[in-house]
Amino acid sequence: MPDIFIDKTKEENKSPKEPSPDLENIADKESMPLEKMDKTHLLKNLGIKAHGGRVHAFSSYFETPSKLHFSNKLNEEIMLLFVRKHFITNTPWILKALAMGLVPVIFEFLGAFGFYSTDFLETAGKFIVYFFYYFFIFSGYILVHYMTWFYNIGLVTNLRVIDIDFSDIVYEDVAATKISQLEDVHYKQIGIVRSVFDYGDVFVQTAGTNRNFEFLAIPHPENVIRIINSMLGRKSHA
Repeated sequence: MPDIFIDKTKEENKSPKEPSPDLENIADKESMPLEKMDKTHLLKNLGIKAHGGRVHAFSSYFETPSKLHFSNKLNEEIMLLFVRKHFITNTPWILKALAMGLVPVIFEFLGAFGFYSTDFLETAGKFIVYFFYYFFIFSGYILVHYMTWFYNIGLVTNLRVIDIDFSDIVYEDVAATKISQLEDVHYKQIGIVRSVFDYGDVFVQTAGTNRNFEFLAIPHPENVIRIINSMLGRKSHA
């Protein structure tokens, strides 16, 4: 008998199906090295929201800054984190600066009530002394401390961890290591003040004799740890 009663549609349905191109793309992206991922997929994998804003003069923590550039930045490098010491750590020197700013006012107040004589110095002389004090000593004190805080920066990209140490305007030390060279990362958050304002110390351990990195008193240390650990979990694919 001829095979006129065979349902050809069933025979065709039995043939193996080819995998969906979309599923193949997803599988490829899941195993793709970090440096080859596009920014959207990379941020999704690391659980980072694309803020895309600009780092301002008082920023201590910023995810995915869009307008941040530094020397030796690679074309394929994607900025993930920008960190520096929490702004609350500036409180001690700010209070000292406020006290320094009141010193001439206190002297004038004491002189007005006769606690000491100011006859030896004329008005023009006082102006010169106070101008020198505010312009060089007071302003210099604020500038040095602010610049030291401002330029001590930690950067995390899809390729590297970068530590920039800046001190007293005359000292600068820049160090970087590849993500593939990282071995361990942990943080410490000790004390009520640090817990309330959510800042702590992050320690990054590198392989072999390479330099270890310390990001001290930075905001949201748990988020920093989570992001770096997410990349450490994928570095075996790189």
